[in-house]
This record gives sequence, C-alpha cells and structure tokens, in this order.
Amino acid sequence: MNALARRIGRRLRNAVPATLFALVLTASCGKAPPDQPGIFVLGVDGMDPVILSRLMEEGKMPNFKKMAESGGYQDLGTANPPQSPVAWSTFVTGRNPGGHGIYDFVHRDPKTYLPISSATPPVEPGTAIEVFGYYLPVSGEAPTNARSGVPFWDPLLAAGVDVEVFRIPGNYPPTPSDAKVLSGMGTVDMRGGYGTYSWFTTDASQGRENLKGDIQLVSPSDDDLDGTPDTVRGTLKGPPDLLRLPPGKIPEDSDYLTVPVTFRIDPDEDVVLVEAGDSRAVLREGEWSDWMALGFDALPGGMMPLEGIVRFYVRQIRPEFEVYASPVNISPAAAAQDISTPSDFASELYDLLGYFYTQGMPEDTNALKDRIFNDDDYQKQVALVQQDAQAMLDLALTRFQRGDMTFVYLSDIDLQCHMLWRLGDPKDPHADPHPALAADAHAVSEHGDDLVGYYEDVDVMLGEVLERVPEDTLVVVMSDHGFQPFTRKVHLNSWLRDNGYLVLKDGKKTGQIATGDVDWSKTKAFGIGFNALYLNVQGREAEGIVPPSGTDALLEEIGDKLEAWRDGDRQVVRKAHRGSQIYSGDRAAEAPDLVVGYDIGYGASDESTLGEIVEPEIEDNLSRWSGNHLMDPEVVPGVLLANRKLGRTGYSLPDVTATLLTHYGVPLPEGMEGKDIFAP
Repeated sequence: MNALARRIGRRLRNAVPATLFALVLTASCGKAPPDQPGIFVLGVDGMDPVILSRLMEEGKMPNFKKMAESGGYQDLGTANPPQSPVAWSTFVTGRNPGGHGIYDFVHRDPKTYLPISSATPPVEPGTAIEVFGYYLPVSGEAPTNARSGVPFWDPLLAAGVDVEVFRIPGNYPPTPSDAKVLSGMGTVDMRGGYGTYSWFTTDASQGRENLKGDIQLVSPSDDDLDGTPDTVRGTLKGPPDLLRLPPGKIPEDSDYLTVPVTFRIDPDEDVVLVEAGDSRAVLREGEWSDWMALGFDALPGGMMPLEGIVRFYVRQIRPEFEVYASPVNISPAAAAQDISTPSDFASELYDLLGYFYTQGMPEDTNALKDRIFNDDDYQKQVALVQQDAQAMLDLALTRFQRGDMTFVYLSDIDLQCHMLWRLGDPKDPHADPHPALAADAHAVSEHGDDLVGYYEDVDVMLGEVLERVPEDTLVVVMSDHGFQPFTRKVHLNSWLRDNGYLVLKDGKKTGQIATGDVDWSKTKAFGIGFNALYLNVQGREAEGIVPPSGTDALLEEIGDKLEAWRDGDRQVVRKAHRGSQIYSGDRAAEAPDLVVGYDIGYGASDESTLGEIVEPEIEDNLSRWSGNHLMDPEVVPGVLLANRKLGRTGYSLPDVTATLLTHYGVPLPEGMEGKDIFAP
C-alpha cells in the first residue's frame, strides 16, 4: 500500500472530517543551543572545480574567490558512482554506498530482473474492503526510504543543535525525525512520479511518441454560439484514484483523479482565461501563471479533497493553441503525503513563503528534452525555480542564529549543465561542437553563456550568506560532483550482447529485459541502472547460471574487456570497479557486481539503463541532455570551500559530514566514516 493509501485508510478508520490531515505540532527537544559558532552549508549540486576556478580567475565569482583566498578551497572526492542520489546519501549518512544501500538511480529486482526505484524498496500490496465500488484499505505497508544509516541532523538535534535542512536530496519518503527537514530531489509529484507535465495543443503534428508529458490534442468549441470557436477544454491528472483501485493494481491512464481545465480565448487580443478547478488566471501569450490550487476529490461530495498546485504557461494562442501545465505538485499548504519532518514543517514554510515547488527536480528538463520548450521557455521556467530558491535562502538566513546548523540545497547548476552544455563547453571553450548542437544552433547567441550566469547567481547567494550570518559562523560550500560533456551514449547491454554475455531469444538482436526477450539460460551478465552491471548468479538471480565460485574470474574478464573497449582511438570505460572491492558495510552484498566508470564524454543510454537492447553499441548523443557526471569519479570531483583554513587535502563527502558533528562535539554514529576537514 502506498503512503497516500495508508493515510486515506487511517482517515477513514478514524472518521476525521473535512480537511485531509491535521497539523501536528512537534515539541522541541528542550535542550539549550550550544554556546559556539554555528555552521551554514550551501550544497550546490554539480558545481565543477575546473569551471569554478576559471570563473574566479576571470573575476566573475568575487565572493567565491574571496572565500577561497581567506579560507580553504579544493576538490572534493565524490561517491562511486557519482550519481546525485548516491552522492547525497553518502553526505547525509557519512557512509559509503555499502553502508547506506543506494547504488544508482535505478536498482534491479533479482526476482524479476526488472528495474526498480532505488529510493523505495518494493512493498507487498495490502488488503482492502470493497464497499459500493470503493476499496477501503485496512492493511498494508507504506513505502519507506531505502537509505540506511543515521542522517547527520538527528544526532545534532539530540545534542541540542537547532537544525534546519532545506530541500535535501534522497530524503523522500522522509525518514522519521524531529529535525526540520524539507525533502528535495526524489520527491514525487501528485501522480506519484518524478514530474509529468501537460501540453494542450491544437497542432496535430506534435509528436506523441516517447514523450514524457501528457499530450492533449484539443479543438476549440463555440460554447456561446457566436460563431467563433473560443473555448478549449482538457483535464489535469492528479493522484491515482486509490479508493477505486484493487490492492496491488498498477494505475493505468484512466485510474487517476482529475480536474477539468478550461481555456477561454479573447476574440480580439492574445489573452486567455484559464479555469482549473476553482482557480482562475488571466494570461497573455508568453506569460506564466502564479500557483493555482487544485482539489482532487477522493470521495464524493468533497468529503476527502487532496490538494495539488499547478502553474500554466501560455506558449502561443494563435494560429495554434499551445499551453503548458507544470506537473501537479504536492501542495505544501496541505500535503497529501509527508514531504518534510516534522510533517507540518512544509505547511510552516508555506505560511511564510506561500506556494513553492515541492517536486524534487522542479526544473522541467523533460519539456526541454521533448522540444515542448525551447531554450527561451526553459529559461523562464528555471527563473521561477530560482525565485523559490532565493526566497528559501532568505528565510533560512533570517531564521539562522549563532549555534545553529543550516543546510540549503541549490539545484540550478546541475540541471542547467545537463541541459545547456550543448550550447558551449564551459570547461573547454575550444572543444569541438556538441553533436546535439545542430538542432539548436539558433539559440547559441542568446543562451551560450547561460551556464556562466547560473554560476554567477550562486556567487551572489554566497555573498548574501557571508554578509548575513553571525561573524563567527563557519560557512561551507560543497558540491556532490562536477561535470563533463556527454557526447556519446553507450548501450551497455548491446555491448554485452555482442561479446556473448547477454543472449536474446530466437537469435534476435534487439529486445527488452522487461518483456521477456532475454534467454536467461544463456545470459551471464546484464546492465540495469546508469553505472551498474550484474552477473546472472545462481541462487541470487531468479534464473541464475553463473556459479558463485566462477564470479571472480568472470568479473575480471568482463572488467578487462570493458577497460580495453575503444571508440575509435578513445577509451569508453575508464575503469570497471568491482563492487566487492570498493564498498563496505551492512548492505555491501546488495551492490552491483561491477560499477562501470565511463570516461569523459561517455555515459549510459536511457535505453540500456532500463534494460533495453538496441542495435548499436555506441552512438552520438543528440539529446538536449548534453552534460553529464555519471562517469568515473576521478573525472568529476566536486568542490569544497570554507571560510576557514582546511587541515589537509584529499577530502571526500563523508569528511564534510563528520565535520558537522565534530564541530559540535557530537560522537559519530556507528558506521559513519570521515574526518574533520579542519583538523591538522
């Protein structure tokens, strides 16, 4: 049973009326704050040391340069693999992946060979009572966070430190805590996914294949019979209609709660009235709406409303009608499921800030990849996300007092490096043009320097931090990894096929693991995830054929071949890491058998990541997702800066975690690694 179903069931059993959930007031731990300087941490996802150093030298990052010269600045070792959920989980817990159990965005289910989310372990469906067509849940498990280990905020809070953590990645579902923590990357939208936009268009030529959004082909109607078709109707999907779904049934397209949306077009001007549920907005062409609240009724008569929020963007009204609707975000005012700890911290932030993006990756990279957005549209949407980030930083600084520990996460540099690298390599201005550039050549003059601008925006934010925190505050800036170009996408499963390790049925060359195309009686290895390779081991995988005694020799053979793989004269895989050699901890046995560390320019294809086998082994990356960090950790280190001298060199993510606790004299929990970055 998912978290929403569990909450609905509890609501029904307790007969709580009107609003969906009551606000729970959490008492403080009652301990006095420590009489010592506090710590303020900026977590800047994807900030790269090479780019940062160049911009500091050019005078474009004055606050970073001042802090680096007066304090300490060096590369920061990232996780292996250097994926955001892996790296941030390493920072949060101070453990390597063998201790916290997050190895990739995508894990594999050894029982089915299918890809599963790394964020939440699979749960068995619960039971329900059917009453007049409704399934009222009576038992079942709620999804939990798959991450193990003690997050740094819990021992700090227990020691009396006032902790606030804003938009931390990898903490959805939130782990139980009394600390004030808002979940970030990994937090779902109202559909339960990672961001599905809606696109209302009259243009039948818009492709409907393989897009990540809900594409609705609409046609204006003449509702007022004045001879002018000026009314467009569609729907917005919200959460799954769980009370209508038997336990265990996966929602199909028709199994979601919806609200109607109506667009009334002005006959004379390029203006449209947007009516979504009970919310209204008048927008001109090229304008974004404010957040609009939506109510999704889980029971008739408004007995159980679930609140979501949405923003509209009117791309074009004539000659074709084109309107974008953001993924429906969980409303922080009345969250349909927990997105923070305590559960009322999100509503507390709403009271202070108003509505804000709660979806974990709010920049709509899917709309840009799908070419629903052009670069201008995307930049406008990113600006809205930046407004949220600035408001949250301002609030965090306003609340920060001496002795506190605050962490604020900034996502922009990571997402924009992914999407805009094709317009110009910020690490090497003399690099060859990106393969994805051709289709976007018109945008270079307008957006070629955007990445530098996003770095400069973070410099301004750092300046605000340095100016507003108490004078003796320890300020740390860190990134989880750096960045490289992503010019060639690798189909790992195709390479395994061509080298005889993965065999398809009936002599086929293409297929999918998910649809039963793989002959497991002949397959020795397969790829699931962006950097993960698994052996088909007897007794571990459902149809394993590799005896445990033969795994070492097979891994050495595959690893050597991967490292010898060449694309012309370029090395594809910098290093194939044995999971058993690089991980330690209680969950090391769950690790991939090999972690494929791609060399600069190379990365796993989306197809191979989800278990698809295509014809080529390698091809040009023509996607707008053109920068990457899912490579060998040696080529994408992160950044570490502090306004105090660092003790030595060679630090990695767990060292920053250990420093947070050591600063307050808090013993490291069992399994936490790392050393104080300021110790001599």
